[in-house]
Amino acid sequence: MYKKSIFILMVALSFFLNCAMFSPKNFYYVVFEDNPNINNTKIYSKGIEIGKILDQDLSKENKLILTIAINSDYKELIKSDTLFYADENSLLLQVSDTNTQALPEKSFILGFASQTKLVWFKAKNTLKDFSKAAQIEIQKIIESFK
Repeated sequence: MYKKSIFILMVALSFFLNCAMFSPKNFYYVVFEDNPNINNTKIYSKGIEIGKILDQDLSKENKLILTIAINSDYKELIKSDTLFYADENSLLLQVSDTNTQALPEKSFILGFASQTKLVWFKAKNTLKDFSKAAQIEIQKIIESFK
């Protein structure tokens, strides 16, 4: 009886700790010019799960907006020059090495259907203000939903 009680307590404690540690609290929107067909709802950065995809909204022109939730422990990774890209049916965060300001919750972030498209976008915009170029692209995609 004693062993059974300890086992039940351990299972319950494990469940509640996992819920508390992985509960997403910071919501953002990732916009894509092309639908990347992401099937996995987990979001990764350097192999670590940092959040989840909560919802997908696809336009008639095959443009996509994802509603995502980032775990509180990783909120500092979401900055004004943050980008996402799809790779092997998962959403990955392109970590910024710059010291840009944090993005407020419910901001729009630019996403790419592949890492190649992300690299191409960055190459085209190296001489421009990178954050400004991303905001212009976001506005074009959002307009297609209206």
